[in-house]
Amino acid sequence: MTYAPVLPGQEPAGEPELLILEVRLDQFVLSGAIPAYEVGEHTLLPLGELARLLTIAIKTQPGEGVASGFILSEDRGFSLNLDNASVTLAGNTETFDPALVLAEPDDIYVAATLLEDWLPLALEIDRAGLFLRTHALEALPLQARLAREGLGARAGTRGGYEDPGYPNHEQPYRLWSLPFIDQTLTTELQHKNNSFQSDAAYTAYLTGDLLGMESSIYFSSRQQDPSPEVRATLGRHDPGGNLLGPLQARSFQFGSLSTPRVENISRGSSGEGVTLSNRPLTRPTSFDRHTFEGDLLPGWDLELFYNGALVGFTQADAEGRYRFEDQPLSYGRNDFRLIFHGPLGETRVEQYSFPLDQSMVLPGEFQYSVTEHRDDDGQSRTIAQFDLGLARSLTASAGLIRAPGDSDEELYTTQGVRTFWRSLSLGGGLVQAKDGGSLAKLDVQTRIRGVAVDASRILLTDFTSEIFPASSDPIRTQDALRLTGSLPLTSRSRMPATLEITRDERVSGRVNTQVGTRVSAYVHRTSLTNTLRWRDSNDIEHTSGSLQISRRVHDMSLRSQIDYRLGAESDISSLAFSAEKNLADGYRGTLGIAHNFASPETRYTAGFTKNLGRFGLGVNASYVDTGDIALGAQLFFAMGRDTRRSDWRFNARPMANSGAASVRLFLDDNHNGVLDTHEEPLQGAGFIVNGVRHQARTDADGIAYIDHLPVKQYVDIGIDTATLIDPQWAPAIEGLRLVPRPGSVVSLDLAVHMATEIDGTVYLLENEVERGIGDIELELLNDRQEVVARTTSSWDGFYIVPGVIAGDYRLRISPQQLQRLGLSDSGTKKLTVLGDGDFISGIDLRVFTSSSTTPSEPVVDFLDEVLTDI
Repeated sequence: MTYAPVLPGQEPAGEPELLILEVRLDQFVLSGAIPAYEVGEHTLLPLGELARLLTIAIKTQPGEGVASGFILSEDRGFSLNLDNASVTLAGNTETFDPALVLAEPDDIYVAATLLEDWLPLALEIDRAGLFLRTHALEALPLQARLAREGLGARAGTRGGYEDPGYPNHEQPYRLWSLPFIDQTLTTELQHKNNSFQSDAAYTAYLTGDLLGMESSIYFSSRQQDPSPEVRATLGRHDPGGNLLGPLQARSFQFGSLSTPRVENISRGSSGEGVTLSNRPLTRPTSFDRHTFEGDLLPGWDLELFYNGALVGFTQADAEGRYRFEDQPLSYGRNDFRLIFHGPLGETRVEQYSFPLDQSMVLPGEFQYSVTEHRDDDGQSRTIAQFDLGLARSLTASAGLIRAPGDSDEELYTTQGVRTFWRSLSLGGGLVQAKDGGSLAKLDVQTRIRGVAVDASRILLTDFTSEIFPASSDPIRTQDALRLTGSLPLTSRSRMPATLEITRDERVSGRVNTQVGTRVSAYVHRTSLTNTLRWRDSNDIEHTSGSLQISRRVHDMSLRSQIDYRLGAESDISSLAFSAEKNLADGYRGTLGIAHNFASPETRYTAGFTKNLGRFGLGVNASYVDTGDIALGAQLFFAMGRDTRRSDWRFNARPMANSGAASVRLFLDDNHNGVLDTHEEPLQGAGFIVNGVRHQARTDADGIAYIDHLPVKQYVDIGIDTATLIDPQWAPAIEGLRLVPRPGSVVSLDLAVHMATEIDGTVYLLENEVERGIGDIELELLNDRQEVVARTTSSWDGFYIVPGVIAGDYRLRISPQQLQRLGLSDSGTKKLTVLGDGDFISGIDLRVFTSSSTTPSEPVVDFLDEVLTDI
């Protein structure tokens, strides 16, 4: 840490633990990931980044240990000084505990409790879900802007990050490239049944360019079963839909892949095949359902959160993959977070948002997906699905499905239609089997007073499939109802809750009913999720539940799970408890105990991990009260080659499933966009990635390595101008948009020019009297007639246009404002900026009434406003 003073007699609360938090304000997600630190019972948040996201005028200078600005209005000044651990709020100075503040190179991190004292905010931190929910106690400028733009009316809209409009950077595919490799070596020694057994396993996951495509290879082998498990996939992904010429595909893959689940017809399966689609890569797999799947290294587990509630948990299967199938989407917000937990204490977060109304196909747009597949059991499948936008809120769909049946392959055709009407989503579909069976479905999604309502009815007529297998008493109708909402817990927090009911009526009249409920809460740094399931079949009832609890205590993380049964024989079926403690930066110890009451059997576990630096290491031991003992060790390291520097990079965190960028920043003296031998690389500069400040900084060669970028989607990398040392430096272009690829490093060069300022005065000519006039909007246009800068004159008519780089420009008063006020102006000013940094002053402009010396009514009203402000 570069700056963390501690008063005499005080001890730090412990080694800080890095967190990555999502930031929410009202129904909006302002940032998908900001860094934060856990120190004891306190969470330290980046003051400058949080102020920027919330449009609070505070800037930090972590190198000097100071911050300054104001809160909402200039008479509420703010000043922070770490040297004397003091803060000044509206002229009143007070001290604080310096152990609750850290100055890192990128920002000043302040405990949430202090920020709540200083700023008009209430902060709710969910450590389990890794998100920060901010509650504004006073209206923020950001909230006013979002209200003006009408974003609040769109259910599920993410309102924080706006597309900056950066130019696209194309990254050509190569015939082959050195891959990124995630490698795991595991050894284990067991004492079981009075004998010793040993085993060792090696797993590698490789990604990179091969034959002009994205490639991935998964390899796994064990000592006790040396025949290796191998998966290989080739393909391409392009969010812009520019693949395969007239097909305008967004993705194609062949090799080892999984098929999507087809509602009411077939399950997803793994195997070999080929798939082609032009559907947007960020859309759900079906209108009201989405399947999450991907690669998962050995020893990793995964939690799935939906709108803040824990809804699923899984581990890597035998093929090194995970799958959460058919997660339901409701009317309104559908925010998912996948939180990956590694065996060495690593944490990684992926975020997805699926507003239901954005799943509709645009009018006239045609979307398709086609898959031909043979699963691991040798059964073949064909899935062809098509959607056509008929109108703004009307989409038609069709499909042809070939899937395994009871005795042989079965062929199905599907037709459907979906529409949005006011606050309702209505859908209907028909499935016809070649053998004559049919299935009809009607569903509705809506939202009533904050509660999402999903209801459906299915009518089956001699219909069989993988989902509805043949039976002597087949299902005739199936009704489903799901309610998703939240219950008030405190004045600032709510409990996400879900109720699901499914009712099957069979041909004989027998009825099967299933009811499931899930309630989550986060209280006093404790996260609780309780799931309860009740089933009634043939007058036989069964009720079971699971309670999960996690809590932070100082620098320890505690977790427990209780599985139980209710009814005539109510009891606890299993109980598990684990504790993790940070021993030092990157080092952690774990203890656990689990008891199964049915066996009965009790298992004790202990472990030690290192998860920072060039490699990760873990050792663990377990003891079962039956006498079984196990000792194990795991070594992990990821490696990838930085092509710009021609050297290998090693990391204790996985790298193969993400992209990277090597960004070089330099002062472009001759404005040719190329780093020439005489030009200076810029050191210490930072970048903004998808609207979030990144911790990477350029080195002495002007290069910053930005890793772990999301793949198969657009990523915006821009220059953080606040980190440029000279205030006259300005980017030639603010940033670039690219699509990172797994296992690939893209090289970017961003030029910085010497900039200048243009200033002058705007005068109003009235009754042959000339005086300065404020609140006049000015626009600076480049030689392509594009508006590149805007500013507004102050009360006396003076204006400044900062950060103007070399080029030919025209300066004008906003034509829209002139028309609105009924004014004319003296015309545009032509300017040439040489790029030598010299200021251009005295560029005056004049406005006057169009037809007479008597101002029009809009001008009178405008002048009254200006005089009132003065």
